[in-house]
Amino acid sequence: MGLLLNFFWYGTLLAGGGWLSLRVLEHYDIYKVFHSNVPGPCQYVKGVERGSEDIAVLPTGIAILSTGGTFVRRSGQTTATEGALMTFNLNTPDTAAKVLKLSGFKGYLNPHGLSLFTEGGKTYVYVVNHAPFNEPPPADTVVKFLWDVEKENLIHQKTFSSPEFRGLNNLVVVGLDKFYTTNWVMMTSPILRIIEILFFFLPLQNVVYFDGKVASVVLSGLYGANGIDISLDKKYLYVAEVPAKRVSSYRIEAPTKLVHVDSKPLGTSADNLNVDPETGDIWTGTHPRGLELMKYLLGYTNKSPSQVLRIGVKDGHFTKVAEIYSDDGSVLTASTVAVPYKGNVFIGTVDHKALFCKTTGLNAILNLK
Repeated sequence: MGLLLNFFWYGTLLAGGGWLSLRVLEHYDIYKVFHSNVPGPCQYVKGVERGSEDIAVLPTGIAILSTGGTFVRRSGQTTATEGALMTFNLNTPDTAAKVLKLSGFKGYLNPHGLSLFTEGGKTYVYVVNHAPFNEPPPADTVVKFLWDVEKENLIHQKTFSSPEFRGLNNLVVVGLDKFYTTNWVMMTSPILRIIEILFFFLPLQNVVYFDGKVASVVLSGLYGANGIDISLDKKYLYVAEVPAKRVSSYRIEAPTKLVHVDSKPLGTSADNLNVDPETGDIWTGTHPRGLELMKYLLGYTNKSPSQVLRIGVKDGHFTKVAEIYSDDGSVLTASTVAVPYKGNVFIGTVDHKALFCKTTGLNAILNLK
């Protein structure tokens, strides 16, 4: 009996170790091979040197992007540098991006995801804001600005906070001061946060809905919840899970009642999601090799591969996927976001450059429905 019990425990440990090893290999893409792919002529966006982690675009082609954010302490890094919000005109790609002035904002700006909301002729910018990485992280906040596009000025309106804002990543605004946001990490201790990121294959993260006053968890048990957006008809919410390498859709039956509709394995880690205003397709910047991304974020290498996908979706169900861009990190490092605009695509990164490409390739125009 004792011998059988020993075999049982050894077998359990061996099976557990094998499962963990397979998850690590899958999560970090140890053996993945990928190839370069460009949609057409590409050029760097002038003035963007510290990343463009998230991008949102007005119908007029005026873009706003978050830059200079620091989310994880890198090896040897001791000081934090404040980030900024920039604007760029996609109609004149040869001009440089400009830093937007901030009026009435007294805090420290360490921007991550952002989302726009227009009402009554006014455009508001909602930005995920982190504390400096070298300070004990309080709960993150969402900062609301009024965007004076003509004067290139952001006027601070409000700052929202909640105990449910643990480690925010991205958000999508669905009404005035109402939004869904993702917690991509849950630990507030810097050391525990690093451990949580290293073991992202545990389903600890979630999606939170903020109704203007109170935040509540509406989706839980997610793997590194990251990008988030809403369908053109406002019926479906899309969420990307980085380590799970998938994107999922949920039917919005009520603001706090989401019903799972479909999930699409991507074989790559999708970051931010942007719904195409013309087709309803989802464009995303992805990280095709998890190990290289982790080494890059922690400061042990100076490049990480980039990839852009276009994901077809119809009535909440995902259809086909087309690759738009791929690079080993030599041209563009650690892509996070891709925004289509009039036959072009604007690609952002964690903290590298930004790329503007003409989409002359077929993958950008194929019908994916």
